[in-house]
Amino acid sequence: MHDTFNLSWKLNLAIRGLAKPSLLATYQQERRKIAQDLINFDFEHAAAFADGDSKALAENFATNVGFISGVGAHYAPNVLTIPEEGPRGVLRAGQLMVPATVTRYIDANPVDIQLDIPMLGQFRIYFFVPDIHAASAFLHAVSSHVMSTDSILGRSTLAATKSYAVMNLPPVEADNFLQPSRYTAASRLFTFATVTTMPKSSVEISDLSPLLQKSRWTFYLDDIKASDAGMGCTEKWLGKLSDDEVAILNIRPDGYVGSLNRFNPQTESCKACQWLDAYYEGFLDA
Repeated sequence: MHDTFNLSWKLNLAIRGLAKPSLLATYQQERRKIAQDLINFDFEHAAAFADGDSKALAENFATNVGFISGVGAHYAPNVLTIPEEGPRGVLRAGQLMVPATVTRYIDANPVDIQLDIPMLGQFRIYFFVPDIHAASAFLHAVSSHVMSTDSILGRSTLAATKSYAVMNLPPVEADNFLQPSRYTAASRLFTFATVTTMPKSSVEISDLSPLLQKSRWTFYLDDIKASDAGMGCTEKWLGKLSDDEVAILNIRPDGYVGSLNRFNPQTESCKACQWLDAYYEGFLDA
């Protein structure tokens, strides 16, 4: 299944002319190692089973339980997977998002944030913003840039719009439940999401930038503490995020973490725009 997840979105972008050759090359780079790890696990497990060595059998299972379940696969750094310097939370580039619960602003429903946005072949870009009012200028500047033709994201969005107009996906019954338009209102290639620790009484959808207002179904309140660790999504995923920081998280269409960085919203909007462009210019062509 993960072979399919990994390959299908890359083929989709390649067929639409939105990807550089370097994107398809990552399929073998990433999945070959996973296949070899599976062969090694099966060999060691079968050998322990044949020898009747219950201790070795249990140790091999315990060592590889994350890999067996599918959530422990870890892709090495490449054009899609860029590790964060000095990570503070549990998210790691090249790994799947870990579970976290937030409140969806628009309907006040608690949701599992890692599952709430359906896989529609799009990248997910999360803005973690402790204080939306203080970061307003930053959000407006970055939003304006990424949807302009000065940005690879804006050019790719325009190219994707043209491509889907010609090669659109046929509607399916599940669309009645998923409501894809909620997640493609701003772009067919990127879903933008905002996560804040502000109380709902202190923030409105109208406080967001126009781009993020279009993405109102992916505006989340980080107001649910995990019972096991007492942490919300932001702290669990990213570690402590101060009021003078904004974090931007890129998630690949297959649900794996692509890259993560933190910025000072008062002085680093240009740096954030350059960082986003540099990441997506590594494999998108528009």
